Amino acid sequence: MGFAQSCAQIFAITHIPLCIVSADGTYQSSFPPSMNQASNSRGIQVVLMDFKLQNRDELHPLITYVEPGYFVGVLQLFQEQYCVVGLVSPFHHTREEILRMVTQTIAPQQVQTYCDLMMEAPLVNLYQLKSLLALLVRLAHGADIPDEAILFVDNTVRTGYGQQKLGSALFALREDAEFHVPVDFEAGVCDAIEAGDAEQLNRRLQQPSQGKVGVMSANPLQQQKYSFVSFATLISRAAIRGGLSNEVAFNLSDIYCQRADVQTDIPAMEQLTYSMAMDFCSRVAEVRQHAIQSPPVRACVEYISEHLHEDLRLEELSRHCGLCTRSLSLKFRAELGMGIPEYIHREKLREAKYLLERTHYTLTQISAFLNYPTQSYFTQIFKKYEGCTPQQYRDDPHRLRRK
Repeated sequence: MGFAQSCAQIFAITHIPLCIVSADGTYQSSFPPSMNQASNSRGIQVVLMDFKLQNRDELHPLITYVEPGYFVGVLQLFQEQYCVVGLVSPFHHTREEILRMVTQTIAPQQVQTYCDLMMEAPLVNLYQLKSLLALLVRLAHGADIPDEAILFVDNTVRTGYGQQKLGSALFALREDAEFHVPVDFEAGVCDAIEAGDAEQLNRRLQQPSQGKVGVMSANPLQQQKYSFVSFATLISRAAIRGGLSNEVAFNLSDIYCQRADVQTDIPAMEQLTYSMAMDFCSRVAEVRQHAIQSPPVRACVEYISEHLHEDLRLEELSRHCGLCTRSLSLKFRAELGMGIPEYIHREKLREAKYLLERTHYTLTQISAFLNYPTQSYFTQIFKKYEGCTPQQYRDDPHRLRRK
């Protein structure tokens, strides 16, 4: 049995995306086939470059972390060919998160297909991905490799460092520490995360504290990593109390601890600590927002989010939620303060504003991506809800971002 056939069977069983590519990133085979059609070679080239920079070879695969919470695995085959596994993640992501990730690497006409592919992918954690890479090495080269042969790297933290500096004593290392971080500081951070209050959390993290972290290692970097694990445990419990599911909280904590483990300097650890706290907080805020909705309305909102780029009809939403169209419409308006058509437009325009701010996609491409029949209709709807045309929004750097 050929390696490509083995990959096809693995995908048929697990539904984990795999592809075989050449050294320049060109697809040779992909599973599912739509993965080839929805992607371009830029992202593949980046992970292959990482593979080479880390001096990996046939018996030493690589796993790279990709924002916002994805892993991609790479192993070398024969004749300058590589097998790429993923992207995979241990928890579900919203379409908006996926959109932010792919807009710079995926062709506009393929963004919708790729988002659909990512949302349908199974949940896979780092340990499961390592096991799969070990199996693929055995299939490709007939060799068994230990977990230690698979390198995990995270190149995302250092690029963001400098945007936020943490002044709190919780993240300041002191080899001569005499006491621990005050309880009121920890309580303030946990209260903010439990409430999903990002502004309060940011203020609390930036506010100097008189406490110090107890010494757990004579090595400053190792001390920082020990402190990080303790902090991750603390805030993950706060997030669970705030309504985040155990599965998401524990998987998110695992991802950040794994990322912390491979950092090589204290500034990167500080940035990662800040990012982790804000990530937990934002996820709690999202859960709390949806928690006030009844099951039918929540199901309706989730369906809209997952099919935002399709032709959404009230009849289909009603069948999905198990209510007649009238009951669903009345219940939706009572809970969210707006009708279903307005909600759909606002959700589409939220993505449109992101695309206008962060990409060079044309208005025609954006309107097609959001499934508006014409650019002029898209412009009409945008102006109705945002008070300006899409082009005016893109051109004005000081535009008012309406909530």
